[in-house]
Amino acid sequence: MEKDLLTVVQLVHAAYPSITIITDLEEWLAGNFKPPCAFIQTQAVTERGNTLTSYKILADAGIVLHHPKVKGIYQPISSEPFRSLLRREKYSFRGTAEALYIDIDNETLEIDSEKKDRTEITFRFEYRVSIPRPEVTKINTFEVEMEG
Repeated sequence: MEKDLLTVVQLVHAAYPSITIITDLEEWLAGNFKPPCAFIQTQAVTERGNTLTSYKILADAGIVLHHPKVKGIYQPISSEPFRSLLRREKYSFRGTAEALYIDIDNETLEIDSEKKDRTEITFRFEYRVSIPRPEVTKINTFEVEMEG
């Protein structure tokens, strides 16, 4: 799993610890899941140099919270745990597994709960990645010639 997707999965898991999370698009499109669950997808938008040792990636995230059905009626999953987590963390989140730090653009955060069976959350975020350095042999001994 890619680092940015893993970090968004951890973000959703922090807001909804008991929900099942799906990241496989084919599994989700086939409907091979049982609500309540969340489908999460990320996609890189741009990549540009940030400093000499890192670059910045801008990405989009999409989260679909599928509501459970009880006695034929959908029981909505509130978006408030997700919103309050983002507010508490000042729209930033650090993943634990890869230690990737993402900054969420709060102006792009959209929560659509018009459909009775699901809530869709989208936002744009950015993160920085170090440029891998080539392995360089270090000189540990020096030979000094002295005149005279």
